[in-house]
Amino acid sequence: MKDSFLSTLENVESVVKSIKSLIKLNRGEYISKKNIKDSVTSLSRKWFEDVEPALKTFSINEEVIKKYRFQFDKLLELSLKQSRKNTYSLIIEGLLRDFRSDIIVPVVKCSSKKNEFSSLFGILEHVTEKEAEYLDEAIGCANTGFLRASIVMGWCAAVSRMHTLVEKNGFDKFNKASSDMKSSARYKRYAKSFSISSSNELRAQIFDNDLLWILEYLGLIDPNQHDRLSLCFTMRNNSAHPGDAPLTEPNVLSFYSDIDEILFKNEKFKV
Repeated sequence: MKDSFLSTLENVESVVKSIKSLIKLNRGEYISKKNIKDSVTSLSRKWFEDVEPALKTFSINEEVIKKYRFQFDKLLELSLKQSRKNTYSLIIEGLLRDFRSDIIVPVVKCSSKKNEFSSLFGILEHVTEKEAEYLDEAIGCANTGFLRASIVMGWCAAVSRMHTLVEKNGFDKFNKASSDMKSSARYKRYAKSFSISSSNELRAQIFDNDLLWILEYLGLIDPNQHDRLSLCFTMRNNSAHPGDAPLTEPNVLSFYSDIDEILFKNEKFKV
């Protein structure tokens, strides 16, 4: 992963230099050639979609990330309208000036162990701003070796999505399901029923295990998905309490894959 990302960064630098040459050859005061504008647009999209999300994995400072986010944002803005040649040149010079020392050198020096979790940043594409707050911290923990802390924070994001869906569908529907489900064969041993009317009551009174059972009864998850989320919840509980059960990198990757596929990407959980 590290070698692949370094190749991507080298390619970005090469493309920026190529665009710089094309702009230098442009005779007019403004850049209007479609090939130049399309190249700038494509490069900017690549930065925001493929490069920036992975930078934290390689311990790139947040201030550096913001610096290049601003520059690529300006480039993208320039490419979408008729802009002066000099303005392009100033932004590109700024990009190239410290690119190797700001980005490439730190990635070369970064411990390769952290690369195992670079794929986790993809989960941020499918979450709300509130969930992203939990997941930013969770992925940061994973990248610095605090795997148990990562699982605990990751489960917070998962529960946040489930709670949001309950709120969206209405507390009455949730309460009715908790009362009706015991009449079904699969849920006949489920003896609880709830009467909640606010988000605070949902958070305070509904255990995560009960939440999963009711979501299954409502048809939002099937029994297999319920089992997988229960395993994620068990991993969360094991991580939050003393014990000898090991937590490995594959465990962490599996946890995030399950909550992403079953919750965040699931159309039934769209909020």
